[in-house]
Amino acid sequence: MNEAELRHWKSHVVVELLVEFTDNAMTPDDTTKALARMETLHAVTYEGFQEAKKVLAGRKAAVG
Repeated sequence: MNEAELRHWKSHVVVELLVEFTDNAMTPDDTTKALARMETLHAVTYEGFQEAKKVLAGRKAAVG
């Protein structure tokens, strides 16, 4: 994955997050959860994403 793909993925995740709350009025807890998820998503960097993929691949290899 390159940085452009990471930006595209982030945009997609934000849209999914917003769609999740379109059916009902958001409660204060929903707002807190949504903001926390957006802050986490915003913090994802290309290097961090690559490292997380490596860790997950290692875990899958150890299990399977």
